[in-house]
Amino acid sequence: MPTVSYGKFTLEIPVRVKLFIDGEEVSSSKGKTFTRENPAQFDQTIAIIEEASTDDLNRAVDLAREVFDKDKYGWVTNYRQRVRILFKTSEIIREEAERIAVTVALENGMPIRQAKAHVLAAAEIFEFYAGLADKVYGDSIVLSNGNVSLIFKEPVGVVAAVSPWNFPMTQAARKIAPALATGCTVVWKPASYTPMSAMEIYRALAKAGLPKGVVSVIYGPGATVGNDLVRHQRIDYVSFTGETTTGKLIMQQAAAGVKRIGLELGGKNPALVFDDANIEETVRAIVFGGLRNTGQACGAISRVLVHEGVHEKLVNRLAEVARGLIIGYPLDDNTDMGPLVSKSQEEKVLGYIDFGKKAGFKVALDGGKLSSGIYDKGYFVSPVIFDNVDPKSRLAQEEIFGPVIAVIPFRTEQEAIEIANNVIYGLTASIFTKDPAKALRVARKLQAGTVWINDAYTQPTEGIWGGYKQSGIGRELGLYGLEEFLEIKQVYVDTTGSLDRPHWRTVMKIDKL
Repeated sequence: MPTVSYGKFTLEIPVRVKLFIDGEEVSSSKGKTFTRENPAQFDQTIAIIEEASTDDLNRAVDLAREVFDKDKYGWVTNYRQRVRILFKTSEIIREEAERIAVTVALENGMPIRQAKAHVLAAAEIFEFYAGLADKVYGDSIVLSNGNVSLIFKEPVGVVAAVSPWNFPMTQAARKIAPALATGCTVVWKPASYTPMSAMEIYRALAKAGLPKGVVSVIYGPGATVGNDLVRHQRIDYVSFTGETTTGKLIMQQAAAGVKRIGLELGGKNPALVFDDANIEETVRAIVFGGLRNTGQACGAISRVLVHEGVHEKLVNRLAEVARGLIIGYPLDDNTDMGPLVSKSQEEKVLGYIDFGKKAGFKVALDGGKLSSGIYDKGYFVSPVIFDNVDPKSRLAQEEIFGPVIAVIPFRTEQEAIEIANNVIYGLTASIFTKDPAKALRVARKLQAGTVWINDAYTQPTEGIWGGYKQSGIGRELGLYGLEEFLEIKQVYVDTTGSLDRPHWRTVMKIDKL
């Protein structure tokens, strides 16, 4: 059997990835499977995955429904149990982080150094929400008539979690950990490109003592399995991360059942570089924020708006630093950028590069498809930087999800703000300046869910994540991420001991009936 090795770890491939239903790893009831190739070596099959049938999906939802509705195992009410399981899950992932990182790098194409940090970040998310599971507090309101309204926060119910491939473990943890912390049950459909990462999470949950049926994991195409899950009548809440176009479809599907939804969607994120910015630090931030994970990040910097006074200096240095990045095999410790995740993603990115060149935009860094030597059988694309890009062009308006950066010069602060906001998205933005007053003034005017000042793509678990406009609905991470999975109930308590209600008689002549 073929193997893949990194350090002391050896992985036999292809890995057989099964569904996780009722606390067990099971095969598809229809016997259908699909495969996942190594994006750095596409002739190498790394996983064979069981594809869920309609019966499998229904069984998973029914189990989740039963656990929640009947409070089996005390799952909904016993928050101390949830605290223990979430803490233990975090510990298991942290202890196995280096081994798990190998699978992440292999199936996603993420460089191993980043994959290690990524796995540890997922462990941190489980740990954070373990610490909140016993702190879901309600409230009470003493009314003017002397009566009391009690406010309860209760789990929303059965959650359909649909997670993406670009950051497979953290994006899943952002949904699963807070959902479980509140007492919800979950049916999770991970991205088909990253099945092994999902397997590591459900195995950690099972090892931590998660009761059967609380979480089920099903695999399959979004167009079939994903759609059926989102539309399922017994689902209460849909949490989705992915493209904005898909998010719009999910809104339509969820509307039929008036389901609550949380959507974390796309972005076309600007960096605003003012003429007093520290150019060296700014360039490093842009390279990290724009080219990490080969640009496959919803919050990645893809537009650089730079003051004309430092335009040339910044572009030259940005191209120089980006040119020096090492593009290579994900399991090589020296690699800065790995391959794109798939052939279709590669074709999409190359299409935008071709468009930019045909449109006549200046090419400050001419990269593109790499196809010789170690790159021969992978989806490797080197960074491309276009300069003097028309802010209304496709390069400056559409999410590319690859190592392509559009540079747009500006003259005034107001012009920079207008260019930054003139897209359908509003996920993130970065501001680079030494003037704190200017930074805060501009930050308040930007239409973005997260604004970094002299930083890029730094996301604390305790903070929040989510976007304005077509970048999504709701928030993930932090306390706000927990609140997404809670319903709020009022219980009105009469303290008078009397059924005499003057306002009843005012509205209706009840005494004469």
